[in-house]
Amino acid sequence: MGTGLNQNLLVIDIGSSALKAVVFGEGGTIRAVNAHPIQTRSGADRSKEQHPEEWWSALKAALVDIESKDAVAAIAFTGSMQNLIPLSADGLPLGHAVLYSDRRLDEATVAMLSEQLPDDYGQRTGNHLDPAHTILKLMCLDRFLPDSALGKDVYWAFGAKDAVTFRLTGRAVTDPTTASTTGLMNMATRGWDSELLRCADQGAEVLPEILPADAVVGPILPEPANELGLPAGIPVYNGTGDAAAATWGAFADRPGSAYAYLGTTGWVAATLPMSQAAPPRTIYTLADPVRPGHAIIISPFLTAGAAMDWLAELTGKPVGALLAEAQPADNTPPTSLFLPYLSGERAPFEDQRVRGAFLGLDRVHDSGALAYAVMEGVAFAVRHNLEYAGLPPSPLTVIGGAARNPLQQQMLADALKQEISIPDDSLEMTALGVLRIVAPKTGIMVDNSALARANKIIAPRPERADRADGRYRTYLAASDFARKQAGWLSQG
Repeated sequence: MGTGLNQNLLVIDIGSSALKAVVFGEGGTIRAVNAHPIQTRSGADRSKEQHPEEWWSALKAALVDIESKDAVAAIAFTGSMQNLIPLSADGLPLGHAVLYSDRRLDEATVAMLSEQLPDDYGQRTGNHLDPAHTILKLMCLDRFLPDSALGKDVYWAFGAKDAVTFRLTGRAVTDPTTASTTGLMNMATRGWDSELLRCADQGAEVLPEILPADAVVGPILPEPANELGLPAGIPVYNGTGDAAAATWGAFADRPGSAYAYLGTTGWVAATLPMSQAAPPRTIYTLADPVRPGHAIIISPFLTAGAAMDWLAELTGKPVGALLAEAQPADNTPPTSLFLPYLSGERAPFEDQRVRGAFLGLDRVHDSGALAYAVMEGVAFAVRHNLEYAGLPPSPLTVIGGAARNPLQQQMLADALKQEISIPDDSLEMTALGVLRIVAPKTGIMVDNSALARANKIIAPRPERADRADGRYRTYLAASDFARKQAGWLSQG
C-alpha cells in the first residue's frame, strides 16, 4: 500500500450494538465515518445472540454512501470477542453467533465442566476459568449448536471480525487477543493448546489460525468486493478484538497508563510486560495483539451504556431526553443510588445471580433523578474495578460512546477524585487503535504524538469529594447486600 494522499485505510468496527466504518487518510486523519445498527436477540434463558448475516448486511449498508471509499487501499478489522460463531467451509454462517454476554450456563453446569479441565488450566490460558470462556460452550454444544448446523462440517470463529474476514478472503484466522478469551489458547506459546482442544472435543483444523493483528489475511475476493463496492484484491489486515483495539486507541499500549471504556458494556484496562502481568490474576489477562512479551490486564463489567438504554425503554423517553433531565435546575444532586447489575456481573466480582437496584427512591424523584443515579452508578462501577484491579489511577483516559455526555464525564471525575482525559474523536478510539497497529505495515504515516493529545481534561469538584466517598462506600455495602440476597430473589 502506498503513502499517497489518495491511499486510505478502511477500518471496520463490529461492536455490540452497531457496525462502524471509519476511513483514515494520511497522518491518521478521519476522512469519513458511517454506522449501521446491529440487533441482539435476548432470550428468557439468558441467551444473547446475533446473526453473522446481519453483520454482513450492516457492513454493506455502512459502505453504500461512505465518502472516500473509492480511494480505499486496504481494510482492517476490530470487533466483539469471546463469541461462538458456527461457519461453513466457505465462511458463510450456519446459524446465530452466541455472544460473550450469553449466560445460559448456570453455576452448577460450569462447576461440572470445570472438573473436566486440567488442573493447570489457569497457567495454560493465563486466566482462571470464567463462565464466559468459549471452551465451556464448546463442551455443551447441545445447548448452543443451532439446528441449521446439525450434520454439517462446522468451522468456528470467535470474533465478529473473524467471521467477516473469512467471508472476505476465504481464510479463517484470528488474533492473539481474541484467541486468549476463548480458554483454548496457550498463553505461553500463543497457539491452540492440544489438551484443551481435547477437552472441547475439537480439532485445530476447525479453528482459525492465530496470526498477529498486523498480518495480512489475504486479498479481498472478487465476489465480496463487488457486493461491498470495494476494489478486488486489496489487502485485508487481521486487526484485533475490541479490547486490544481500544487499548491502543487510548494510548494505553505502553506500561504505566490505564483507561476506561464505556460502551454498551465497559472495562478498565492497562498494558504490562508479561513478567509483571504474571498470569493468572484475579482479573482477565489478554495477549497483546502483536507483542508476545506484553499483556493487557482488563477488568470487564457487564453494564455501562446499557443501563441508560434500559431506562429509556422503561420510561419511554429517548436517551438524549433523559440525559438532559438528569441535571437538576438547582444543581442539588438526587439522593437515589443505582446498582448497575442488570445482567449479573463479571468484574470486579463474578456473579451471575446478582441484579441491579435503585435505593433511596422518593416520591419527588422523576426520570431525571433516575438518569442521574444511573450515571453515578456507572461511575462507581469504574472506580470499583480500578481499585480491585490495582490499575494505575492517573492519568485515566476515558473513551466510548457512553462517556460522551458532559455530566457523565464530571461524575466520573468526582467519583474517582482525579482528573480524567477525554480524547478527540473518542467514539472512534477502537478504529484508531487498529490504525496504530497496522499503520507501519500499510505505509500510512501516523503522528502518534499529535493523536495522543487530549481534547479535554475534566477535574473533580472539591466540594463533591466527601459526598462521593460516602456514597461510594454506600454503593459497596449495597452491592454486598444485593449479592447476599440474590439467591433468595432468584427463587421467585
